[in-house]
Amino acid sequence: MRPLEFRLLDQSLIELVVLAFVAGFVLFRLYTTLGKRTGADRPPQPAPAQGELPRDLPGAPRMPAQAPGGPAGEGLMAIVRADPNFDVEHFVTGSRAAYELIVNAFAKGDREALRGLLTPRVYESYAAAISQREQTGGAGPELVRLKSAEIVDAALQSDIARVTVKFEAELAEGAHGVRDARERWTFERNVRSSDPNWLLARVQEA
Repeated sequence: MRPLEFRLLDQSLIELVVLAFVAGFVLFRLYTTLGKRTGADRPPQPAPAQGELPRDLPGAPRMPAQAPGGPAGEGLMAIVRADPNFDVEHFVTGSRAAYELIVNAFAKGDREALRGLLTPRVYESYAAAISQREQTGGAGPELVRLKSAEIVDAALQSDIARVTVKFEAELAEGAHGVRDARERWTFERNVRSSDPNWLLARVQEA
């Protein structure tokens, strides 16, 4: 074998050694990063912070972060057990949006918008009030500001969940000016239904 062939052979051998070293280093880093977990292993659950209940564990319902005490708290826990997707903070946010939508739709006389937000019995009452107002040429109350929304009661009867929210708002009523409104709105939903929407089922003065 000629000297040139030896030099080519040595260069190829060096390249193979370098490539093997690089491949070995990459495999070592992958091993130390991923460990020896097999496909059947489950990733470890993060440890809850001090004073925090474990959430989203298999088979465990999501607990309300800040649920009211008393009967409202007991009712909310019953709803959570029946529907693990129920979340108190999300519900309060949704109830505020529903309040604004319903008040504004009622003020405009928008029956179609109200139909999807109210139970049939409440819808009939609102539609009758709109019809009477249209006959007299009156105007509906307009929302000026929603000041607060607070859950004051909750219950689960059979598959029907009911949550009552106390609203405090400012409403403008034409020549009568702005007045403070304090009302208790009860929303309900069948927890077995695939429809996630809650409907307004009752309105009371607070």
